[in-house]
Amino acid sequence: MRLSVRFTVFWVALALARAASAQHEHGSGHEGHGSSAWAELKETRDSIAKLLESGKLAEVHDEAARLAPLGEALEAGAKSVPDDERVRIEATLRQLSALGKTLDRAGDAGDVSATRRELKRLDGVIALIQAQYPADVLPTVPASGATPADGHSHAHADRPLASVDEAPRATIRVNASEFKFAPTAIAMRRGEPTRIELENDGAVEHALIVSGPDGKGDWIHLHASAHSTDAGTFRIDQPGKYPVLCTVPGHTEAGMVGELVVK
Repeated sequence: MRLSVRFTVFWVALALARAASAQHEHGSGHEGHGSSAWAELKETRDSIAKLLESGKLAEVHDEAARLAPLGEALEAGAKSVPDDERVRIEATLRQLSALGKTLDRAGDAGDVSATRRELKRLDGVIALIQAQYPADVLPTVPASGATPADGHSHAHADRPLASVDEAPRATIRVNASEFKFAPTAIAMRRGEPTRIELENDGAVEHALIVSGPDGKGDWIHLHASAHSTDAGTFRIDQPGKYPVLCTVPGHTEAGMVGELVVK
């Protein structure tokens, strides 16, 4: 009887130890797996770049096919992130699957320029993932919300230089999504107060920035979170053509650019 009890206690203790070990592995697995997937993602990007430069476009297929599962692995690593942050991260990670398909098609077609363009978009998505992913979930990247390299904080810390408190005489509406403006080219009349509305139809935040030609500040600065609108009235007295950029990390690199023409 005593021997039976001892065996029972032994097996219960062993089962509890195994359960605790499995729980520990499950709890830490997302972080380790995410870190591994992040490293593989950057390796995949570099492999595609090497194939492009060496003219081996037919071999892009195998590398491009890795993007979707790597996105899924990174998404699994974000399960512990708060809901509002996770939605933005997941929307960005889903871009990897689409990019895998477009890179595959461009490579199979032997189209160097298209492959190069899609690789540039991949660079933009990678930069965006790096900016969004919290450091405690994926230690190999900086914390979410880091100030981008261009110095913009994506908030109205300073009043845009071309902002005016006047009744607008014209209105321009610009739609933002991943990763483009519509229309890509907008026009204003010199000296005419114009209301510009940035409507974000995307799943992540977007900005519309026009920097002054002297580089000392932004003429126009609008910033809208997902499914929201930002607007302001602006007047520019200097005619010319000026770049329009979304300066959220990774978005310019992904091709989210346009042009403002002041007539």
